[in-house]
Amino acid sequence: MPTPAWDDLDAFVSTDDFAVTATPETGNSFAIILEEQFFSAELGTYDMATASPWGTAKASDVALLKKRDRIALKQGVVPCGVFWLTHDPEPDGTGMAVLRLSRSQNGA
Repeated sequence: MPTPAWDDLDAFVSTDDFAVTATPETGNSFAIILEEQFFSAELGTYDMATASPWGTAKASDVALLKKRDRIALKQGVVPCGVFWLTHDPEPDGTGMAVLRLSRSQNGA
């Protein structure tokens, strides 16, 4: 499904608002909206908190990325961390794509 003509995806992922800059090991930098959902798992008497980060970016910007690619994120000049893709980018049909991320080095 094509992106509606009235949608300006560049404005949606503007680094002036919520987006940060992602720089893959190969390719050009792009804007991404980073989110991190926290889960709490009960393991007997132990509670473990874990995170499941993901990002939303323009599908055209991430078309060449693939599972286990590494991207470095920064907000302005401040580093936000290094993440690995756990899956190939998932286009949503609107011109945007979801990137499932991990902080672990093997992208698992």
